[in-house]
Amino acid sequence: MTAEDDRLRCALRDLADVAEPTDLYERALGCSRRIARREATIGACAAVVVIGVLVSGLWGLPHTEQHDIPVAAASQPGPSSGPSRAPTATVSRPGPERPTEAAHQPAPEKRSEVAIPPAEPSSLTLADLPGHVFYSGRDIVRLSPSSGESDVVLADAPSSVGVSPDGRRIAFVTEGRLLVSESGREAKQVADGVADADQAPVWSPAGDRLLIDAAAPGVLDLGTGTITPLPSSLATGQHFRWSGDGNKLVYATSSCDLKLSADDAAAETSVAVPGEVSACKPTSVDATGERVTVPLQTDDTADTVIDTATGRPEVLPVEGTVIGTVFDPDGNLLVRTADDSGTVLWLFGPDNELLVRAIEPSGVRDLDLLAYTR
Repeated sequence: MTAEDDRLRCALRDLADVAEPTDLYERALGCSRRIARREATIGACAAVVVIGVLVSGLWGLPHTEQHDIPVAAASQPGPSSGPSRAPTATVSRPGPERPTEAAHQPAPEKRSEVAIPPAEPSSLTLADLPGHVFYSGRDIVRLSPSSGESDVVLADAPSSVGVSPDGRRIAFVTEGRLLVSESGREAKQVADGVADADQAPVWSPAGDRLLIDAAAPGVLDLGTGTITPLPSSLATGQHFRWSGDGNKLVYATSSCDLKLSADDAAAETSVAVPGEVSACKPTSVDATGERVTVPLQTDDTADTVIDTATGRPEVLPVEGTVIGTVFDPDGNLLVRTADDSGTVLWLFGPDNELLVRAIEPSGVRDLDLLAYTR
């Protein structure tokens, strides 16, 4: 063994004397505890961050409120002399979610094509239909429901005629001459220079005036022969018709718009007829100007009733296909329908009560409904 080896041995002995024993297990355990504490701290911080995000998100959501919405009772009493208000209950419901822009858009109104059940008449007998019914074809024919008989009152009639409210006179235009024919008498000329393409002669409810087209729409006083032009604001109108009370005029424009005006044109209202409806030719008006008949399926014979307040065609409580509608000055509505078995006349009163439903005589079935007089 060399001296160098002895020196190395001595150095190792001295090192062993100063070295302290180390427990590796305790060291590993301590390291593990430090790592656990660090991970717990990181996890707590992450949880705080997540909670903060959730709280901020919930704060931004819309707040819902509760509203008291009245709910009607299941049944309500009908009208009586002393009606009592049905009780109502109030419940709380959560408010709706924030509506989108589309939710504010009203749904387009659709015209119902479902026919309502036919009304029950007070009579099924033609003789109970008061007054007279007039038809047009080659001739003007008058039906007397009381007897069921029909007769020609104007032979070879022109296309546009006007029947007086009492049914005794007929006004018509021939070669620019305005003539009035009375039952059993020869027609008499009452004016000249009259056109009838856009304005048939129309009788006033009292039967003392005629609304005509003499270079411009005007009113002829049959007692004096004076023609008074309509106000200038009505000069472009056509197919004028008086309401039964004589206070309103219903007419059309060249673009098939429907208008309602006071007799003196002090106020004028446009009837908001739907776009799919062309009310180009009003033919009769009820007593107050609230309803008007117009042709939609044909060019001349009215087959539809228009509500002048809404502009909507009315659904009539009848059976079969409506082929004619006409008001008399009192507001009674005569409706003519057809089916495979023939034609039927329905008379409704001013209050819409069905007074008569009767089979129409076969002798007038091929003619067009023109007028109804009392």
